[in-house]
Amino acid sequence: MSKTKSSILLAGHLFLTGTCFAQGSFVNNDSTYYKYWVGEWYKVEDDQLSNQPTFVVKRGLYASSFEEYWMGAGGNFSIAWRAWDSRTQQWDFAWMSTDGLFQLWEGKKVDDTWYMNKTFLINGNKVLSRQAFIPKGRNELIRTSEHSTDNGKTWILRFREVYRKLE
Repeated sequence: MSKTKSSILLAGHLFLTGTCFAQGSFVNNDSTYYKYWVGEWYKVEDDQLSNQPTFVVKRGLYASSFEEYWMGAGGNFSIAWRAWDSRTQQWDFAWMSTDGLFQLWEGKKVDDTWYMNKTFLINGNKVLSRQAFIPKGRNELIRTSEHSTDNGKTWILRFREVYRKLE
């Protein structure tokens, strides 16, 4: 690609990104739920940070959108997009991994916490799964994963993890 075309594409990207950041009509308290999301997040185990970040978050196309890069177990890698939809007034999440999985998760708010929800078929049974990333200030969050086999009436905790971001 020529330098001129590259410069035009970069200028267009910067213009659109700036335009999206400047548009504040969709901003409300829920759309800023992940306001400290950008950065490198390290898992905390026994009060020690892991050696490498578990996931890295970059700003997306507008203020309430993010690109996430996940380093998984066994060398798997995942890319995700988390974004506030001003039309539906909810957070949604799309995820794909190097082991060939692609998932769309729907955001649902419970009390003050945003959960990402998805239904799976496991051994012929419908299982509702939800995950939350609960902010605890600028640099810490709690990640939970839960399953329900009664359509969300009761939840079973799968795991609870703490993550910290360096600044």
